[in-house]
Amino acid sequence: MTYTGVLRNGESKKRRFKVLEVNQLSKQNHNHDHEHKDPTIETLQTPPPKIIPAKIEKRFAAGVIDSTIVAACWLALIVLAGRGLAVFSLAIEGPIVLITFLYYFIFEWLFAATIGKSVMHLRVVEKNGDQCSLRSSFLRNLLRFIDWLPFLYILGGASIFISKTRCRLGDIVAGTMVTAAPEKDINPPPAPFLFH
Repeated sequence: MTYTGVLRNGESKKRRFKVLEVNQLSKQNHNHDHEHKDPTIETLQTPPPKIIPAKIEKRFAAGVIDSTIVAACWLALIVLAGRGLAVFSLAIEGPIVLITFLYYFIFEWLFAATIGKSVMHLRVVEKNGDQCSLRSSFLRNLLRFIDWLPFLYILGGASIFISKTRCRLGDIVAGTMVTAAPEKDINPPPAPFLFH
C-alpha cells in the first residue's frame, strides 16, 4: 500500500529531524558493538600441590625390598633355565634385564608404586601431583639401568643426594618424584543411600 499526502513545512522538518536522529543513534550503537570486547572472567584456580620428597632412608628400604624381589625372580629364572648358579650368559642376561624393567615399569605405571614402595608408603607422582603415567614410568625405568652404573645405584644415589627434590636421573628425565603416599582417612564419610 502506498500512502500519499501533503505535509506542512513544520511537520516535514520535524519528521526529517527525527529520521536523522534515529540514524545517528543506530550508527553509534553499531560502532559500540564493534568496539565491544569479550569480557574476561577471572576464576580461582587450585594452586599446584607442594610435593614433599620422600625421605632417603625410606627410599633405601624400599629399594632393598624391591631388589630382593627382583633377585628372587632372577634366581628362579636361572634355576628354571637349568644353569644353576653358573656364570651368566647372553641367553640369560636378556630375560633378566627384561624382568627387572617390567617389574618396576608395570607396578609404577598401574599402581604408582612397586611392592617395596607400597610397604614403605611411598608413591611415584608427576611434578604436578598426578599419578605416574605410562610414558613417565617407561622413561623413569628405562634410565634405571644408567642410574645403576657403575654398580648398586651409585650414579642414581649421587643424583638423589645432590638434587633438592631427591630425584635420580630417571626422575629428572621423566619429570617424576618419589613422595610419601597420602594417609587413608580412618573415618571416611558414609556411603550415599542407593534407594530413597
